[in-house]
Amino acid sequence: MKKALLSLLLAVAVMPLALAQDNTQRTIITSNSTVCGSLAWIDGQTYTNDTVVYYINPTDDTLFVLNLTVNHPFVSNQTVIGTRCTYNWRGETYTQAGMYSDTVVAAVGSGLCDSIFNLSLTLSNTETDAETVHTCGQYVWKGDTLLQSGVYGDTTVTDNCTHIDVLNLNLVSTINVNEVVSNCGDYHWYDTLLTTSGVYTHLVENAEINCDTLHQLTLSIIVDSAAMVYDSACASKTWRGHEYTESGVYSILDTNSTTHCVTYRPITLNIKTPRTPVCDTAVEGCNNVLFTISSLVGSTTKRFSESGYFDTMLTDRRWARCYDSTIAIHITIHKSGYDSTYVNACDSFHWDLNNRTYYNVPEKAPSYAFSTDTFGCDSMMVLMLTLKKAPVITSINGEWNLKAGETAVLYPTCTPGASYKWTYGNQTSTADTLRIPNVQGNIDVSLQATLNYNSYSCHDTSWITIVTFVGINGAESANVTLYPNPTVGQLNIESAENISRVTIYNALGQQVVANTNLGNKTVMDLTNLTKGAYTMHLSLQNGETVIRKFIITK
Repeated sequence: MKKALLSLLLAVAVMPLALAQDNTQRTIITSNSTVCGSLAWIDGQTYTNDTVVYYINPTDDTLFVLNLTVNHPFVSNQTVIGTRCTYNWRGETYTQAGMYSDTVVAAVGSGLCDSIFNLSLTLSNTETDAETVHTCGQYVWKGDTLLQSGVYGDTTVTDNCTHIDVLNLNLVSTINVNEVVSNCGDYHWYDTLLTTSGVYTHLVENAEINCDTLHQLTLSIIVDSAAMVYDSACASKTWRGHEYTESGVYSILDTNSTTHCVTYRPITLNIKTPRTPVCDTAVEGCNNVLFTISSLVGSTTKRFSESGYFDTMLTDRRWARCYDSTIAIHITIHKSGYDSTYVNACDSFHWDLNNRTYYNVPEKAPSYAFSTDTFGCDSMMVLMLTLKKAPVITSINGEWNLKAGETAVLYPTCTPGASYKWTYGNQTSTADTLRIPNVQGNIDVSLQATLNYNSYSCHDTSWITIVTFVGINGAESANVTLYPNPTVGQLNIESAENISRVTIYNALGQQVVANTNLGNKTVMDLTNLTKGAYTMHLSLQNGETVIRKFIITK
């Protein structure tokens, strides 16, 4: 469980204000302001930079705290010397040189400043666009038919802007087109039957544009012939994708994938039948086993991962020997045990199997091996972990030191998106702010914050004690002094009356110290307490109760 700290009391604890010897409770008003340029505050000062300022109202002793953020205007100055007659800037097109400005106005009440953009613009009164064209015969440009290569220009003037178009023209009288063809057999090209390999040309004339096209063909005539193939094999022969197990004469039609030519290919095969001696054996192991067979014709090794019956063959496929040795293997595989445990956790998870705590989901799922069985097979447990962030209750704000009959108002500072459940006595509430009217006695209040995920939730719980008091006498009726205040741990207590009981509460309203029969002068060692603000309830022998606040600085 995390104990929430009251942010307001912490702020008072660290302020360099003279709280020592001050037995009254001061009203504190904190404001956060964001402004543009400067802020004139209630203390009569004008602030132009980020700062934190404290001011005590002399009339009612109220402490004002200002957390100030000062923004300043953004100014951008840009100088442009253009090469064209127009310029586009911030969505506008400008045709005249000059000084221009554009202001982005900040939203009202945001504390942001306007952004100012300035442009110093110089424009040219002449702009040029050029293009290069390669074509055959002639070219029509801006309504003119051009018959010769060269550089051409066209000038137009619009609104004191001279626009020059430049054409780099390259005209040719002949276009060469080359093609390379490999063909199975004769080839038809421009109404001509070509029967031999060679280089051929054909001219296509176009008198209208004075441009010819010269076509050139590089032709290869493919002639494929296949002779009878003679071969011998033991048991079988694979030839051009087909397996043959008997002697005989075979043939296929072979198509060349590149030239698409079809060739008839014959083969004469002599297939010898091998001898097949057989041997049985049994193998047993864990998960998988390696089995090696050695013989005169060589060795082979196989790995088996499943139980069953397998056979393997050592083959000598030389024509003279031609035999197969078949070995039947009876495999028994004992499997290791594997299981997965799926865990959803908040912030961290401690896995008892390997005694490790995980604060992040590891890249590889953790596993744990149990003791092996008689075959050496482990049992493995795999952790499938999902971690989510739990909410954090930073503080429970409000006032819990009340007089009898007052209303307690409590509200948390917590991780965004969390839902709340308040519990006090036998009552609960899911409101963001808890209100308990007519408080007559001390009440223990717990707050549970919850973040819900797909299949589970993460929680954080903090608690406080609402303390009420009746007939409390202040310094006017009981002369009780605490010093030094603030203190680093040693606190002196002096009272006109003997003190029968002292109880100290922390900022969450939890009792942290309780002592009895202290007399009227004593020194308390509080070095074991953490830095912060505390409330002391002193019960005097004359029946009075006095409350004093003090701070431990450490």
